[in-house]
Amino acid sequence: MHKDYLKNFHALFYQDLFNAVKQKHIPYSIKNYQKEHIIALSGDECRQIGILIKGEIRIEQLFNNGKKNIINILKQFDIFGEILVFSNEAIYPFDIISATKAEVFFISKENLLKIFTDETSLLTQFLTHVASSYLTLNQIIKLKSQKTIESKLAYYFLHIKKITVDKRKCTIKNKTYLADLIGVERQSLSRVFNDLQSKDYLSYDKNLIIIKDFYYFQKLIE
Repeated sequence: MHKDYLKNFHALFYQDLFNAVKQKHIPYSIKNYQKEHIIALSGDECRQIGILIKGEIRIEQLFNNGKKNIINILKQFDIFGEILVFSNEAIYPFDIISATKAEVFFISKENLLKIFTDETSLLTQFLTHVASSYLTLNQIIKLKSQKTIESKLAYYFLHIKKITVDKRKCTIKNKTYLADLIGVERQSLSRVFNDLQSKDYLSYDKNLIIIKDFYYFQKLIE
C-alpha cells in the first residue's frame, strides 16, 4: 500500500473503532508514556492490540552485548500486536519502546472480537491491515537479510521508498534513523554514502537522496 494511503487507512480505522467502542460501551484504555518508556518487553504476553495516537514507538531487539536492532518505527495511528494477539503463542518477540512521548489506545482481543461480531466493515478493515502488516514484515526481513550496507540501502531505496527509473528522489528523516532501521552503525553508513556519492551512484544533501544510477542499486539486491 502507498504510505499516505496507509496512514489515512489507519486513521480511519482508529476513528471507526473508537466510535464503535464508545457507542457500545466496550472497555478500552488510553495510556501515556514518557520518552524511552517500556511499553512491552520481549517475552511478555500480548493480550491486546495498541494503536499509537500520538508520538513515535520503536520496535527493537536488544542483544546481550548491548547493541540494538531497530525492527520498525511506528508513527501516528500505526497498530501493534495485531498479528500476535490472535496467534497460538501470543508472546512479544521484541521490545516495544516509546521513542518520544506517546499516547496509545489499547483494546483486548476479547473486546475486539465483540466489536467485529456486529461491525463487519471494521473486521474487513482490520483484516486488510493485517495482510498489509504481514507484507511489511516480510519487507523488513528481506531488508535485514541483505548482506552488505550497499545492498541494504538498495533494498531500502527500491522497495521501501519505491524508487523507480522515473522517480529517483526520496527523503529520509536523518542518517541516524536510517542506520538504526537497516541495522548498521551511523559512521559506517556515512562512509558508504560518501563512497556512493564519489562514484556518482547517488547524491545526497541532508535529507534528500537522488539516485543517479538506478540499475547499479537494482543489481545489488540479493
